[in-house]
Amino acid sequence: MWFIIARMLKRAFTAYGLIFHSEWEIPELLESSGDPDVIIRIGEVPGQLDSFFGKPDLYQVNENEFLLKLEGIANFWVKDGKEIVIQPAPNHLDSEVRLYLLGTCLGVLLHQRGILALHASAIETAAGAVLFSGPSGVGKSTLMAAFLKRDYCMLADDVTGIVLDRNGCPIVLPAIPRTKLWADAVKHLGHDLNTLPRLRPSEEKYELGVRELFAHQPAPLHRIYLPTSSNKVQAEIIRLDNIGSFQAVLDNTYREMFLNGLDRRKSHFFLSTATANQAVISRVLRPDDLSKLDDLVKLIEYDFTGPAGDESLTSIEKPASELVGKI
Repeated sequence: MWFIIARMLKRAFTAYGLIFHSEWEIPELLESSGDPDVIIRIGEVPGQLDSFFGKPDLYQVNENEFLLKLEGIANFWVKDGKEIVIQPAPNHLDSEVRLYLLGTCLGVLLHQRGILALHASAIETAAGAVLFSGPSGVGKSTLMAAFLKRDYCMLADDVTGIVLDRNGCPIVLPAIPRTKLWADAVKHLGHDLNTLPRLRPSEEKYELGVRELFAHQPAPLHRIYLPTSSNKVQAEIIRLDNIGSFQAVLDNTYREMFLNGLDRRKSHFFLSTATANQAVISRVLRPDDLSKLDDLVKLIEYDFTGPAGDESLTSIEKPASELVGKI
């Protein structure tokens, strides 16, 4: 009984510039105070939405609602960008519920609120926010964690939120002070696997808290890098042209498949255009060998700190592998 009462007490958290009042304990988030922008509660979730797009047994989405059904974990109902209802399954693991709450559900909520959600990790630099974007498995979180070892601060991992300031310039919002890493990356970066919680019992993926290196204020968007696996010995950085940059933002929108059901294509196009126009976007051809990670980080760091107008740093479709010798 005391467990149920304790869980039903709302606590206040913050992420993406929003205040969440939650009945579900979310230790990954920073505690906060103030009136809520979003309510997270435990309750009954409908079996079906009215007039929806999606796969009925997995997800349903319409203009104002999103329903996610995960057998053995929970059903989730995201409404109007203001409320998330969780109906946990019997014998669920809290960590698995939070994994989807802070991933897919929060990403959809950002879309509902008109915030551009990119599948990206982000760090804060003196020039602004630098993003590492791409599908799962390309090394976004590993790259970000490697930059944290060089005393940069984290803005976001996996889901990066972008809004426009009063001048129409994209800014990156501080998200959640933790990253998720596979076991080989954890060991390469010098962390102890035995001290880190697993995301799932069946996976060799771990959660690394980074509260001491977390940026608490939004940062103007500066660069976006698209890590891509390559069999090359040395990494290369290749600038995208305007069309390629815009397409990259579209391709790396988090859960882009939901936008039609949410009726958010028009606002998403506007935000994507502003983002592509503001940031220098580059593809990074990277070796798979983790022993090359430090060289890759140095190359990227040289690139985003390089002097504006340097031809070797800004030419379209020109590899930057020659910069290795300058580091």
